[in-house]
Amino acid sequence: MSVLAQAMLAIFIAAAVVAIGGWAYGTRYWLPMWAAGFRKTEWRSLYMRRAIKGYSGFILAVGIGFAVGGIAEYWGGGW
Repeated sequence: MSVLAQAMLAIFIAAAVVAIGGWAYGTRYWLPMWAAGFRKTEWRSLYMRRAIKGYSGFILAVGIGFAVGGIAEYWGGGW
């Protein structure tokens, strides 16, 4: 495995960890809203913003993982 592929693997693993954390963070704030039936409460807008931030981080990390995997396969000689 080339040095580029090894570096991309390390970044891929870091992106996977960030994606799991983002998903967990978003779900931690999404589930109480879902369970409460999305009723208008004081904390709903705060929880909605936090859930969107968490899921945005998840989507960004997955995109980075795909990009890093493509770079490793195309230019790094594969894993």
